[in-house]
Amino acid sequence: MKLKTIKTFALAALVVVGVSSCEDMLRVESKTYMFDYQNTLDDPTDTVYSVLGIINKLQKIADRTVILGEIRGDLVKVSDHASQDLRDLYDYDFASLKSTNKYDKPVDFYAVINNCNFFLAHADTSLIREQRSVMKGEYITVLCYRAWAYLQLAQIYGEVPYKPIDSDPAASGEKKNIKDLAKLLLQDFKDEYVSYYDRYMPDYGSIGGGTLGDGSSAASHNTKNMFIPIRLILGDLCLWAEDYAHAALYYHDFLAGDNRAYTTGIGSVTWLTWDFLYAGYDDYTANTFSNNACLAWIPMEGDEYSGTTSELPEIFNSIVKNDYWYQLTRSQAITAISVRQNYCYHAKLNAQNRYTWPAYMPNKKDAPELLLRGDLRQYVVLESTYRDSYEENDRNSSMYGTEIQTLNKINSEKIWLYRKDVVYLRLAEALNRCGLPQTAFAILKEGLCKETIDSLSQVEKTRATNIDGVDISAVYDFPTGRFQKAQIGWTNDYVVSGGSQVTVYVAEWMSGNTMGIHSHGSGDASYDTLYTIGKKLAQMAAAGELKGDAHLDSIRAVEEYLIDEMAMETCYEGYRFGDLMRIAMHRGKDIGGDFENEFLAKRVATRETASLDDNTDYYQNKDNALYTKLLGGDPKKMNKAWFLVLPDEK
Repeated sequence: MKLKTIKTFALAALVVVGVSSCEDMLRVESKTYMFDYQNTLDDPTDTVYSVLGIINKLQKIADRTVILGEIRGDLVKVSDHASQDLRDLYDYDFASLKSTNKYDKPVDFYAVINNCNFFLAHADTSLIREQRSVMKGEYITVLCYRAWAYLQLAQIYGEVPYKPIDSDPAASGEKKNIKDLAKLLLQDFKDEYVSYYDRYMPDYGSIGGGTLGDGSSAASHNTKNMFIPIRLILGDLCLWAEDYAHAALYYHDFLAGDNRAYTTGIGSVTWLTWDFLYAGYDDYTANTFSNNACLAWIPMEGDEYSGTTSELPEIFNSIVKNDYWYQLTRSQAITAISVRQNYCYHAKLNAQNRYTWPAYMPNKKDAPELLLRGDLRQYVVLESTYRDSYEENDRNSSMYGTEIQTLNKINSEKIWLYRKDVVYLRLAEALNRCGLPQTAFAILKEGLCKETIDSLSQVEKTRATNIDGVDISAVYDFPTGRFQKAQIGWTNDYVVSGGSQVTVYVAEWMSGNTMGIHSHGSGDASYDTLYTIGKKLAQMAAAGELKGDAHLDSIRAVEEYLIDEMAMETCYEGYRFGDLMRIAMHRGKDIGGDFENEFLAKRVATRETASLDDNTDYYQNKDNALYTKLLGGDPKKMNKAWFLVLPDEK
C-alpha cells in the first residue's frame, strides 16, 4: 500500500460515515495501547479509526505467525545463511532465546488484544443510523481479530494470559491453554452475529495502489478481504475446542450455504502430454493464490516509507536485497511426502465415458528431477534455479548466492489468513473427528459435491444426523459438479530416462467445478486405487499402529492422509505447527490423554532425515534428542517444550 493513498482512503471512508476529516489511519504510534481508557467510542469516526488502527497492529505480527508456524514444524529447514534468530528457533531451545530475538515478542500480540478489548468494551453498538447499528459490524470484526490473535498467541506460547473484554489492559490475566481459551472466546459470539455479519460486514472500498518510491506499483486491497469471515473464525474456535460438529457446520455453511459456492476448482499441476519428461502445465499456482481464492489477508506496505513491510521475500527468496542467499528452504520431510505420492492418470474405455483401470507414472525413480517423482506441487511452489550470469561487479564472488530460490506463494503486500482450500482441509478435519471418515476422505480424493455424496454409505449419512446430539446432515448439501478428464489421443511408446519403454496417454481437462484436493498435484486422485482408506489401514496394520476399533482406525487412517495433504497444499503458509498440534490434540482421547505427542514428535524429529523410499519406514532415522524433547516426560500431556517461553516464565 501507499501512505498517501491510505490517507485519501481514510478521508473517503469518513465521508461515508458522516465525518469530514481525520489523520492517517494506519499510523498509530503507541506501543501497545492506542486509546485513552476513559474515552467512549460513540462516534462513527471512532469505528474507522479504531479498526484500521488494529490492522496496523496486526501488520506487526503477520510475518511472525507464518515464520513461527513453519520453523517449528517439519516442512522447512534453515540454510547456511539464516539469521541467528531463525537458527535459535529451529534448534528448539526456546528457554534460551535471547531477549533480542525479533520473533519472540508476545507484547505485540497483546497490543492487538488490548486494543480489541478497549474497542469491544467501549463501542456504543446502540447508536442507530438508517435503522441499523452503526458500530455492530465493526464490533464483530474486532471480535474476530481478537479471537484470531489469541489463537496465534496460544499456538506459539502454549498457555497464555487471558484478559476478559472489559479488563484493565495492565492486568496479567489467568493463563489458559488453547482448548480452554477457544471455549472462552466462543462465549463472546452471539448467534445473531453470524447472520448480521453476512449482511453488514464492513466495506470501506479499495485502498492501496499508487506508485512506490522505486517507481513500482503498490498493491490494491479490497477492504472486505481485510476482515475475517465470522464463520471461519468460529469454525477454528470450535475445532480447537473439540466441538467438531459445530466446526463442520460453520465451515460447510461458509463454503456452500446461502447461495455460496466456493468450489475447489480444477487448478492443478500436470505432466505435459503425459510423457513424464515435462511437468510444464501449471494452472495451480495462479488459481490457488489469486485474490478470488484467498478469503482474508493482512495488508502489508509496499515499501518501508509507507509503513510495515513483509520480510518473507528476504527469508524464502533469493533477491538482490539478501545477496541471493535465502534463509529457509524445503526440508527433507516435505520432499519425502511429495515424492512418495503416486501420480495417477486413467483412460476412457467405453462409450459411456466411464473411466477405469488407473495407471501410474512408471519408474518413478527415473524422473528427470527428484520433485517430479510423485506430487508435482512442490515443483512449482518452491522453485530453484541457478544464475546463468553475474553482474560485472560480483562475477565469481563468494559473497553472492548462485542458487535462485523463489517461493511462488509469497505476496509481500498480502499475508494470507484464509484461502478456500485451507477451509476445505479444516472441514475434512472436523468431519473426520465427527466420525465421518468417508465424507472427510471424499474432500481429498474426489471433491465433496452431490455426485460423490451420493456414493457414500448410508451408515455414514445416518451417523451424521446425531453427532453428540447435533444433526450435521446439512454438510451433505453441496452443489452439483464433478471434475473429469478426457482422453483425446494416444502417444507412441516413449523412452523415459533410464531406458524404460512405456505407453502413455495424451489427456486434457474437461469442464467441472470441483475435484479432490489431492488432484492438485497427484493426477486424478478419484481413480487412484492406491489412495484409499483401506490401503492406509493395511500400512498401519503392517506397522502395528491399529487400535483394534475399526471405526476409530478409519478415522486415524484419514488423519494420516490429511496431515500429508496439509503439507503438500499449505506448506510455507504458516499453518503447519498448528495443524500438527491440533491433530495431536484430537488423538489424545484415542490414548486416554490430552495429546498424542508421538504424532507431532516423530514428524518434526525427521524433518531432515525422512526417508524418500516408498518401501522404507518414513521415520526410521530420527533426530533422537529432538524426538525425546518433543515427546516429553508424559507423552499424553501437552509438552511445554513445543512452545516459546513467556517473559514471566524465563
